[in-house]
Amino acid sequence: MRLPNFKLFEDNADYSPGEHAAQLATRHKMNLERFKAAQERGDNYSIKLYELRLKLDDLDKKKMEIRTAIQKLKQQYEKI
Repeated sequence: MRLPNFKLFEDNADYSPGEHAAQLATRHKMNLERFKAAQERGDNYSIKLYELRLKLDDLDKKKMEIRTAIQKLKQQYEKI
């Protein structure tokens, strides 16, 4: 059985850590504002939804940090 050939996103030459960080920061700020608004309304569904989205933002930030470290490692060993 042959496994599919997955192309990892960090192999993308167009990846820009700075641009990605700015997008994540904007998304996190928006989700935080919506979370606070849901708390003010007492909307339990939206509160839980934005709690989960904020957790995803944290995971995406960690993933970005790891991808940046991989990119730096590749540059250090001239693998790019």
